[in-house]
Amino acid sequence: MNVPGLSGIHLTYCLNVHPGSTLAEAETAIFEHAPRVFAEFDSLSGAAPRHAPGIWFSAEAARELEAPGRLDAFAARLADAGFYAFTFNGFPYGRFHGTRVKEAVYRPDWADPARPDYTLRLARILARLLPEGVEGTISTLPVTFAPWANEATLETSTRHLADVAAALARLEAETGRALAIALEPEPGCFLERTSDVVAFFAHDLLPDRDEDLLRRHIGVCLDTTHTGVMGEDPTDAVAHLHGAGIRLLKVQLGAALAVEVGPEGPPDALRAFSDDVYLHQVTVGGGPTLFFTDLPEALAHRPVAEGPWRVHFHVPLAWPGEGPVGTTSDQVTEEFFAAALAAGCRHFESEIYTLDVFPAAQDSTAAILARDLAWILKRLLAARP
Repeated sequence: MNVPGLSGIHLTYCLNVHPGSTLAEAETAIFEHAPRVFAEFDSLSGAAPRHAPGIWFSAEAARELEAPGRLDAFAARLADAGFYAFTFNGFPYGRFHGTRVKEAVYRPDWADPARPDYTLRLARILARLLPEGVEGTISTLPVTFAPWANEATLETSTRHLADVAAALARLEAETGRALAIALEPEPGCFLERTSDVVAFFAHDLLPDRDEDLLRRHIGVCLDTTHTGVMGEDPTDAVAHLHGAGIRLLKVQLGAALAVEVGPEGPPDALRAFSDDVYLHQVTVGGGPTLFFTDLPEALAHRPVAEGPWRVHFHVPLAWPGEGPVGTTSDQVTEEFFAAALAAGCRHFESEIYTLDVFPAAQDSTAAILARDLAWILKRLLAARP
């Protein structure tokens, strides 16, 4: 939606919460699931804006859309539904539900030619769907998974990113539609923190290249679940990016789990959040002092890792936690939204894709998503300049 009272500011939820690796599944998410979420949101908020689903097309679905006539038909259907498009999630490449995802979510990384090919396919699709005057954003993985990072991987990844930025500049010249890709720092990846992003731009991406072009077409997607896990204040992260001249293209919104662990070990309630589908990275201590690639590893660690645990499990901002299991939602403040708006961010997206494995879910997916959108909208409006 174009946020009422905030011209040019767009809010949605990411449809990767719904199964959608084929085009048919993606269309079910867009034209069946999303209308139910938006209807619940309209009822809660009293708003009735024109909505824009935060679309996720897998590589398979994107290829299907390239068949003759398919994209035009999809665009017509999107318009008939009263929807528009402004952002894509280009992070997950393949199936994202109902099967083991774990570290496979980082494949292909930016060193693999399949990643720039997929990203440019998404860009061509989004350029066709964008309303005039709206910049499109595509969030993407933060270069590579940390264990895979080496000099050759980083050199190839950086070249691929620069090539995609140049291709986006050509696409803008051809279509009049501006697009940018948004690197999304994530725990356990090459880019984990804001400081990693600033260093990557300064030392790897920008030197000996067209700096203006790269800064225009590559920026950051700041995920508040990820800052919560890494112990970063998201308001400070916004200031750091802005001070470095790096565009904050998109904010993804959710909370991480927050648990205080003493000598008796983690509470039993936390074990319910361990699943066989997604990676749930864990940090211990504000530093952090310890890092675990997945929750089962942290739970099994001996001696017990005492201190504040922050777990990469995307939970709703409107969920207050349960018993000893809290969340980092208190970091997502009106001050944060004000800072993001002041830094030029125009795209805000709720991303809580783990609802199908969320043990505390006591309502429909549509109701949970609608409540979070209403929670976000209230704070966005309060942060208006």
